[in-house]
Amino acid sequence: MARSARALRRVLLAALALAVVLGFGLRQVWGAADPRQAAGAMTVANRTSASFEQPAAGLTPAERERHQAADVLFDRTHVPLEGPPGAGLGPRFNAASCVACHVRNGRGRPLMGESLVRVALRDGQPVPELGRQVRDRAVLGARPDAAVTVAWQERNRLRRPLVQLQADPSVDLSERSVARSLRVAPPLIGLGLLEAVPEAAILEHADPDDRDGDGISGRPHWLEEPGGKQRLGRFGWKAISPSLQEQTAAALLNDMGLTSPGDIGRRELDLITFYSQTLGAPRTALPATSPVVRRGRELFDSLQCARCHVPQLATGRSAAAVAGVINGQTFWPYTDLLLHDMGVGLDDGVAEKGAPGREWRTAPLWGLGLAQRVNGSVGFLHDGRARSLEEAILWHGGEAAAARERFRALAPQQRRWLLGWLQQL
Repeated sequence: MARSARALRRVLLAALALAVVLGFGLRQVWGAADPRQAAGAMTVANRTSASFEQPAAGLTPAERERHQAADVLFDRTHVPLEGPPGAGLGPRFNAASCVACHVRNGRGRPLMGESLVRVALRDGQPVPELGRQVRDRAVLGARPDAAVTVAWQERNRLRRPLVQLQADPSVDLSERSVARSLRVAPPLIGLGLLEAVPEAAILEHADPDDRDGDGISGRPHWLEEPGGKQRLGRFGWKAISPSLQEQTAAALLNDMGLTSPGDIGRRELDLITFYSQTLGAPRTALPATSPVVRRGRELFDSLQCARCHVPQLATGRSAAAVAGVINGQTFWPYTDLLLHDMGVGLDDGVAEKGAPGREWRTAPLWGLGLAQRVNGSVGFLHDGRARSLEEAILWHGGEAAAARERFRALAPQQRRWLLGWLQQL
């Protein structure tokens, strides 16, 4: 009996020693935090079709209750209201609810009703008859800005959208006069963490003049406010909003024709914003010790993808944080939140707040492997043109052209390792 107890103790001690060694090894490679916990303490374990709809882990009971109340407002379908002309939804709009485009809080499909079209004159100015966005729907008694149709042009197994606009014949919406950019809704996961990264931490990765000579020159998108104050843009495909509340208010106005305050009261705006701030992000499918993760991440680094898709960020600490769990988190979104020149292939000719057509904010990669499960289809990049991760990589140009060419040169097995790692995010 004593002999059995001693044997069991030796086995337990050996297991403990192995765990310590493995744990030390992971800390050497990844740092003290676990990269499988993509959103730090806000990570959710759910990897089903509902994974993007989960409130963040770590919320207090009161914060969770507020999140659930905000969820109802986020799902709400808006309608025209009695009162002054244009009260409530519209008079022109793209969608009647947030979830119409952010289906299950994931990415929209490149279809009208789930996406929209941004426009600009060829000199970069707003289109006089449309402004900067086409509202292709209208309430009873009003007319849409224009009818929108989307066709696809395919070449070398890569496709691009061809957006056609049709309005009153007196309005010149020809392609020679008006540039147009199809935009799909991005996923909403982990946004509160991205908002809480200190500006200084983002600027550490900026190199607008490419002083290190590596061909990568991410730049911060400074947005000038009344009075000359500048704030760092973080949200939207071109980082045109400095905060989630401003991003939310802009979407309500531009996509649904809802003014705030006005059609949307301050309390409602705060709640809808809180909803996106307190969404979690799913943990990765595989642990860091997995061969798929280890080999895929090594290839990701060797291609220099991590120079823009920065793996790890950290939030600061603030007494004003909307949820306590946001403070002091290390997380893995794979973005630097900077603008990068992505080349002529992704140049849509539509500049926004000083970001030209070929510059795009680095898209976070967390949750990539769940795109199909959450939304039933995949459409990567700003306009959903890429039907696979491989297509998305092959569209990279500009600063990312060298990484694209290194990807092309990979052996088939190496491509499978890299794409397999991305799919488990």
